[in-house]
Amino acid sequence: KRTAKKPGRPVFNTMLGRISSGEANGVLSWLPDRLSRNSIDSGRIIYMLDEHILLDLKFPHFWFENTPQGKYMLANEFNSSKQYVDNLSMNTKRGLREKVRRGEMPGVAPIGYYNDPKTKTAKVDRKTAPIIRQAFELYAKGDQRLDQIADFLYANGIQTRSGKVRGKKTTGKKPYHKNRIKRMLANPFYYGHFCYLGEIHEGKHNGIVSKRLFDQVQIVLE
Repeated sequence: KRTAKKPGRPVFNTMLGRISSGEANGVLSWLPDRLSRNSIDSGRIIYMLDEHILLDLKFPHFWFENTPQGKYMLANEFNSSKQYVDNLSMNTKRGLREKVRRGEMPGVAPIGYYNDPKTKTAKVDRKTAPIIRQAFELYAKGDQRLDQIADFLYANGIQTRSGKVRGKKTTGKKPYHKNRIKRMLANPFYYGHFCYLGEIHEGKHNGIVSKRLFDQVQIVLE
């Protein structure tokens, strides 16, 4: 259940600890990259082989013998796995940066929008967008609390699915917590921009509220 990309897997560490205590002296694995794709765990395995704490590794699709040549091949396999992960991470980040440059926010669109799987962009939800706009207009007046905005949204069908609300376990749908309402009212996505890695970017999606209304809401939030 834990990725081999990072050290610190509890079950993996327990396994190596049991081997170090003498309970076993070998490991069965599908491929070397299932054991490790990071330099720390790779080094631990090879060190245990050097010290004869770990005597053997068995793979269905990879040849290994506990010899200098075998450990050299194993180290190369570990390095190749790590390089693959590093390249994948770099390409993913590059893809996200390119998406941001196009004005598209990575991730799930907030309430009032939906993610269009065909265009892979955020589209305005005609059913919920007017309700969100009314929530902004109500709060901008300055005489509404966040809990009251949550109740307004709840009365208009925008509510939690189920689970925990305000720190308590619940059954059925309930109003959103006031902290979620506050995040919603402070989200620049609603006037056509979005926040990514702490910076505001201009989006290509349509805003639900005007920048003027959004700014009025921020003053009331302060």
